[in-house]
Amino acid sequence: MIPYITSEQFNNQSELTAGEYEDCIFTNCNFSDLDFKSFVFCDCEFKNCNLSNVKLNDTAFRDTKFLNCKLMGNQFADCNTFSLSFTFDGCILDFSSFYKLKIKKTIFKNCRLLQTDFAETDLSDSKFIDCDLSGSVFENTNLSKSDFSSSFNLTIDPELNMIKNAVFSKQNIIGLLVKYNIKIVD
Repeated sequence: MIPYITSEQFNNQSELTAGEYEDCIFTNCNFSDLDFKSFVFCDCEFKNCNLSNVKLNDTAFRDTKFLNCKLMGNQFADCNTFSLSFTFDGCILDFSSFYKLKIKKTIFKNCRLLQTDFAETDLSDSKFIDCDLSGSVFENTNLSKSDFSSSFNLTIDPELNMIKNAVFSKQNIIGLLVKYNIKIVD
């Protein structure tokens, strides 16, 4: 029987028992390279944790918050998609993949997302607040009503993505025109 753990706090852990975690807080944990296959995290918070290269096959994240975490190289596309929802604040998500996920209304705040794969992802109504999107891939991505107004280093091809009613600032609009190899002057 899979253990069910609720309302617990985990500090400075480097191992975690497979199970279902609800309303738990993980602080200063180093879970890098662990196998989270079939783990369930519901209404949980990860603070100042390293979850880089965690194996996420069938892992469930439901209303999970990541605060100041390192999540490099994670294949979120392998997660259990039932009620998949999370927010990221102050996180490093370089080289991660959200390929083909439906993660509407996701919030990325103060995050670094270098070369992150958002191809074929539904990010409609999402917010990218003060995020570095250098080299991130947006291809056949639904970005309708998403807010990029305070993010930077983004390159998005309007012909290959749905951007209806998305919000961009004057400073980052050049990222929509890169493929045209034009010069924009003040």
